[in-house]
Amino acid sequence: MHEGSITKSIMDTVLSTAAEEHITGTITAVQVTVGVCQGLLPESMTMYFDIEKTGTLLEQAELAVNVQGMVAHCPACDTDHKLDVPVMYCPDCSTPMNLVKGHEILITAIEVEE
Repeated sequence: MHEGSITKSIMDTVLSTAAEEHITGTITAVQVTVGVCQGLLPESMTMYFDIEKTGTLLEQAELAVNVQGMVAHCPACDTDHKLDVPVMYCPDCSTPMNLVKGHEILITAIEVEE
């Protein structure tokens, strides 16, 4: 159930950015990318967003959540591998890999209607 606190943090960041950038239009959409390793449910995030946006500058906005799959990089082969399960050894050479995608939480766009 950490979707609520993370969604609230995303909203706070968007609202603070809107204030810093002196956005005067209506915020109509917020797009975020969350890594699959975060274990977040997009439906829950959208539900929390819809509950919490009432009475804020986000009242007219919709939240779009894109889930980023896991990608690991093998330093020995210098290749990236898309993963369905968190296997952190290169399937080609058995070298330990570094997770490069799948753990992020990013605000990728804020759409504003002037």
